[in-house]
Amino acid sequence: MIKINKELLDHIERQYPGIGDTILHYENATLPVCSRCGSTDTAEVGAGLIGRTINLAAATTKFKLIPNSPSPATYFCNECDEFFN
Repeated sequence: MIKINKELLDHIERQYPGIGDTILHYENATLPVCSRCGSTDTAEVGAGLIGRTINLAAATTKFKLIPNSPSPATYFCNECDEFFN
């Protein structure tokens, strides 16, 4: 689900051209249900702390940002707050 309003989206699009398309990519992605609780409110995990990924994580619930480190899993459940594959 998109978590930001149109004005903020327009602002970050000016800073990071093309990020709107990336946000829509995640919003339209079909992600697996959580293997622990069965929730469909899941996200793909990405690593790195740069402006673009920080804004991407702030804009959509379908992208979970972790610091630069090995990813604990490919997906994250927003309901039970757990990582899964």
